[in-house]
Amino acid sequence: MLSHLSTEDRTRIASADPGGWYDVRLLERVMNAISQQLQADDALLTEIGRFDADRELSGVHRWYLRLMRPSFAIRHMNMYWRRSHDTGTWSSTQNGGQVSAELRDWVIVNRTLCMTVMGYLGRTLELFGGKISHLEHPECRALGAPACVFRTQLELPADEPRPGRRPTREDVSAVAHELAQYPDREALAEALVSLLRFQFGCGWVELWSTGPDGQMQLQGVSGERGLGTQRRFVLEVGGRNVGRLEVQLPVGPGQESVDEVINELVPWFAIALEVARSSRNAPPVLEEDELARRLRRAKETAQLTPRQIEVLELVARGKTNKEIAAVLGRSEGTVEVHVTNLLRKYGASNRAGLVALFWGKL
Repeated sequence: MLSHLSTEDRTRIASADPGGWYDVRLLERVMNAISQQLQADDALLTEIGRFDADRELSGVHRWYLRLMRPSFAIRHMNMYWRRSHDTGTWSSTQNGGQVSAELRDWVIVNRTLCMTVMGYLGRTLELFGGKISHLEHPECRALGAPACVFRTQLELPADEPRPGRRPTREDVSAVAHELAQYPDREALAEALVSLLRFQFGCGWVELWSTGPDGQMQLQGVSGERGLGTQRRFVLEVGGRNVGRLEVQLPVGPGQESVDEVINELVPWFAIALEVARSSRNAPPVLEEDELARRLRRAKETAQLTPRQIEVLELVARGKTNKEIAAVLGRSEGTVEVHVTNLLRKYGASNRAGLVALFWGKL
């Protein structure tokens, strides 16, 4: 396969960092080379996509897939896509047993990759707890369609979370990273409440967030108040109250360890809530002195260029790449390059994770 690639591409592959971000066009050239070398048909390309899903959605990611209702995961398909791609937008609908998903504006227009995406999509739906049949790709941009459309029939035993093992202190960093991925408060609240109810075993959970007017707004609630030990946590970021969490700890063995893990996760719950707010074009009220301090710290710790500092500030304010390009007078592609470099420097998987690190660790 390597013999079909340029010397430059072979060098980049040989020095690839598993945690790095790369131009997706390199993936396109690699897949073209694989297809050419193996004379790959659609079945093999689909299997490669299924393998990618198993590899990427492993460990804590798969744990969260079990935790979420399948209908939730289908509605938020774009969120999962953004973990590994910063171009392209998914929209998806579920009508009874039929799931239809549409991918627009991906920088790649290549049927070979479309077939791997179809395999990835099918395996992901299986990991959500469903059984799929008749997976098809009726419309493809590579064949002139305005968007790539994928459809399948999905059988679900029940649209309910599937409980698993309780998180431990060793899981804190992985859980914190996962929570930073959610794009809005509603999605985050559903994920967080489900986590505490079904994985931690809390009998009752209530999550509140601070609205623009400073008043508390109920974001999610599950369970019923009982006789167990009840805990209330104030969620703060940078001295600002961003929400409140109330839980009833599980009764019986393991209560103390659950309490310890929740205590360690509370600061991350607060950061995730703040990031989710900023991702909906309602960035937090920023104290300029605090912002300047964090930007200065970012420059020192990662040796950022002046342009990267400008981009990072706008990302922290909740601006999109398009908005950043307009502010700086640069192309959207140039901004994407800067954002990708920032993600690589801070080891973040997407811009939500980058914002979480900015407001949480700097």
